[in-house]
Amino acid sequence: MGERKEPTYRERWGLVAAAHAAFFHCLRRWLGLRVYGIYARPLTPPRGSDPAVPGFSYRLFEQDEAEALIARVKRPELDLPETFVRHALDKGDVCDAILHDDEVVSYGWSAFTPTHDAEGVYVGFGEKDRYGYKAFTLPEYRGRHLPRVFKPLRDRHCIARGCTHTVAFVAVDNRSSIRATLAQSYRRIGFAGYLKRGPFFWSFRTPGVRRRGFRFFMPPRKGR
Repeated sequence: MGERKEPTYRERWGLVAAAHAAFFHCLRRWLGLRVYGIYARPLTPPRGSDPAVPGFSYRLFEQDEAEALIARVKRPELDLPETFVRHALDKGDVCDAILHDDEVVSYGWSAFTPTHDAEGVYVGFGEKDRYGYKAFTLPEYRGRHLPRVFKPLRDRHCIARGCTHTVAFVAVDNRSSIRATLAQSYRRIGFAGYLKRGPFFWSFRTPGVRRRGFRFFMPPRKGR
């Protein structure tokens, strides 16, 4: 028997969803317009004993632990090059990782200060918010809900830092990520995005997002 083919976007989500995704793909490609759903979740102190999954362990990597993290993310599928890891940890971000046989199989990053997204565009958020970004689980470990299981340990760290909420954004046509985000008790608070073509930049956000303090922005150019 041959390998099982992955279903196409249309096969998985339906014709209407495929047309919706194609529309926003064209906006990104031809106009440089990106539209995201913004999600937030209150942080609550974990109760009971720490979560445990046989064969897996949880570790939070902070500043001065770059070497330890780099040694455990050698698989190229993880998409964690050494330069990225060092920069993120030096900035003060943390990586919560799930390990199997002392190698990272799932991870997510947390930021507490404005963070670069892409093409010079940054993400800003409230001073008591934790911003979650760049999360990934190796395909062979998906379906076990590992990030959801170990979420209380990450939340405990963020609460200790003074955070009250966690925020994230997901492209409006990324249905898999939307579903995963909602499964972790996030609630959509509105929409935000930006249009960027060459030096031109314009951002927008709906009222709920504005109240949360979330925004996309470009820092002033140096020397101006």
